[in-house]
Amino acid sequence: MPEAIAAVRARPGFAQAMRTSSIGLVGMYQGGHLLNWLMDDRGRLLFAYFALYFDASRDPADPLSGLTPKRMRTLAAEHDICSPGRATAMLSLMRFSGYLALDTQVVDRRQRRLIATDKLRDLLRKRWHLHFGAMAPLFADGDAMVAALDDAAVTRALVIVMAERFRAGFRFMTHAPELGLFGDRNAGLFILMSLIISGAPDDSVPPSRAVPMSMAALARRFRVSRPHVLKLIRDAADDGFIERVGQDGSRVVIRPRLAEATQVFFATMYLFFADCAREAMRVAGERQSKAG
Repeated sequence: MPEAIAAVRARPGFAQAMRTSSIGLVGMYQGGHLLNWLMDDRGRLLFAYFALYFDASRDPADPLSGLTPKRMRTLAAEHDICSPGRATAMLSLMRFSGYLALDTQVVDRRQRRLIATDKLRDLLRKRWHLHFGAMAPLFADGDAMVAALDDAAVTRALVIVMAERFRAGFRFMTHAPELGLFGDRNAGLFILMSLIISGAPDDSVPPSRAVPMSMAALARRFRVSRPHVLKLIRDAADDGFIERVGQDGSRVVIRPRLAEATQVFFATMYLFFADCAREAMRVAGERQSKAG
């Protein structure tokens, strides 16, 4: 709710949490010409989550459950993540890269069920540790959430809770639609985060003063073309989100409208993670009690 988002933004450690998350995400960025051609950043992240979701929610009693190419193609089309053909290509790339493997326990090879590997789980667990570690000071039970990430039962429940809430309609940008300009472009949000962390230590987050910007450096860092970066920056300036200053436009001022939207985005993300973590901890605890 807007009131909860405002409360998180008002907490003393919020600016530092945003900075920590942004630095970590920029450092983790994985892109490339092939990946960018197959799917945008949002699509790749969702694809990884849903691959884990299908794997984690598999019912041993149901031979049709679990992670299969058909289910991923259907879901990708249902949520406009990518085309069925690109979903198939992405699954092949994930297998080749060691993130997925064939389920050797399937007798009927026509089912082609896949399983998530520890490499995929570790990739998302690293991302979770980044965000939960950053946001821990904002919540009374923040440290407990971070500790719970080392429990396989909790992380299994966590990915299921997150995926099911997305399928039910939750979106991070519901309250920050302004970020759609960045979220819909390859590396768009990461370029924005790079600007956010370029501010001086004594500036606000996002910075209120002008920050340096190099088109060439951003293009190299995120493996996109300079025209791609230039168009994003020009469109953001035309929409009033940023202002290019200096004789050569090599410095950028983040306008209040974009600064507020970015804060709302991070606050929404932290609230979502916290709520999902609490639910996952509850579910995992109930299952452990029944098993005991």
